Amino acid sequence: MPTAAEHRRHYQDFTDDILELCTDPSVRRDLKDGRGRPVKECLRMHRYLTARTTGHGQRRAHYTVASLIALADPLEALRTRPTPAPRKSTDEPAAQHPPTTPSPPPEAPTSTPAPPFSPAADNPAPHPREAPGPGQPDPYTAAAWRQRPNLGATLARAVRRGSFNEDRTDNLLHLIVRVDDDHLHQHLLPSLTGRLLRVQCAWDWPVLLDDLVVRVFDPDHVATRWLDAFYLTLNPVKDKT
Repeated sequence: MPTAAEHRRHYQDFTDDILELCTDPSVRRDLKDGRGRPVKECLRMHRYLTARTTGHGQRRAHYTVASLIALADPLEALRTRPTPAPRKSTDEPAAQHPPTTPSPPPEAPTSTPAPPFSPAADNPAPHPREAPGPGQPDPYTAAAWRQRPNLGATLARAVRRGSFNEDRTDNLLHLIVRVDDDHLHQHLLPSLTGRLLRVQCAWDWPVLLDDLVVRVFDPDHVATRWLDAFYLTLNPVKDKT
């Protein structure tokens, strides 16, 4: 069974693939067509996502994130994608991440896989898909991964920039953590993603995918993480040392 770190690497690889696919306008249109739809209605997306999701479970979360990525300007998203924060490598057992139960895939796609991802020329940061070399930190440990902005932190950043109203965003976040997955995937995430993109904000896509997967099994844990990140980003705790 894959470890938690291996799950995170897959989420990074998957979202990087989607960012690259979206540089093709026709593919981007097909992926965008799945916005707010259940997997069974995303017929135009299977060609690109079946092979990339088979064996990883939680297909709906993958399809939702792919459709949301397609809403963003692909070149801008490539230039500004977050780079994992470095932390000391540690081993993590698979029990730290929920088990996956892959759904039977539809007919295998006829399209050829996307070519290997090439980072944008103006982004000098190391591509997170590359395995860390000797002595280099592992970006997929829990400590490193949790340094990246989740849904709550991203909303708080929009508030701090003056793009979102604090009270209304606080109320919205409390609604988000209470609703079921159907309402979140079909309504709240698509509309909220559009609002963020209009003010030049975006999710950390791999982290969002990770949280949507975990939320199916442990919604209260994810809710606490999002709320904590929102309030701590708005009101950073001062170092007392």
